[in-house]
Amino acid sequence: MLDRNYYKGFEGEGQVKVWTYENGSEIGMVIWIGFFNTVLEGCFIPTFQKKGIVECYFNQNGFYDNKWEMKYPCIVLDELKRFDEKVLDTRDEEIIQKTKEIVEDLINFISIAVKDKLKVYIEYD
Repeated sequence: MLDRNYYKGFEGEGQVKVWTYENGSEIGMVIWIGFFNTVLEGCFIPTFQKKGIVECYFNQNGFYDNKWEMKYPCIVLDELKRFDEKVLDTRDEEIIQKTKEIVEDLINFISIAVKDKLKVYIEYD
């Protein structure tokens, strides 16, 4: 089942799906692209690691092109753990709080998938 909580109210706008397959079903979340871009903005550093989601964000490829398998989830987890709200362009407290919540949920989701040896995918739509 896909949790669409982070897309409610933004239906019809861009979305990012982060998911895995468990027992033949998609398990994960759908996130409004505005929140997801804010997550990545808060994780960005000029010396980003190759093979992570920040590289995809910077180069506008990977999950922006089609379904992208997270081959190096430990890199993605490191990127998410360095999220820094102080570098965000927005000062909207509601967006910042929701983004911090999304970061925590993504870290938990990816960590569980790694522990369970499941592949994680990201796709922009």
